[in-house]
Amino acid sequence: MNNHAWVTRLVIPLLLAACSIGYQARGSLSDVRGEMRGKGYPGNSGGGRFVLADPDGRLTCDGQSSPPSLSPNPGSCTGETGTGVARCSDGREIPLQWEAITCRSWKGSGVDANGNRLEFSVERR
Repeated sequence: MNNHAWVTRLVIPLLLAACSIGYQARGSLSDVRGEMRGKGYPGNSGGGRFVLADPDGRLTCDGQSSPPSLSPNPGSCTGETGTGVARCSDGREIPLQWEAITCRSWKGSGVDANGNRLEFSVERR
């Protein structure tokens, strides 16, 4: 087998595997039917961003989680907490509270002005 064929057989599967790795976001909004799904984008210094869409794709929410305001375990992300806001395509803004589950996952919730609750989680898949 020549070097070009060997490299191709090695590189293509690695590239395909790298493309499948990412952060998955899931959530629910109390006045929206079904699970919301989307992508997560961790921040460099904690927190991060997530985008969720309802099953029909009519409503999207873009959440921005600020860097942590509390880091109880020095040297670890676990237990960090912070705030943020989700802005949805229907105009609502939802203040958020979040907590790091691990250094690769976080969860949170918030309530909009009408009392509708958003719960979300972001994790690496």
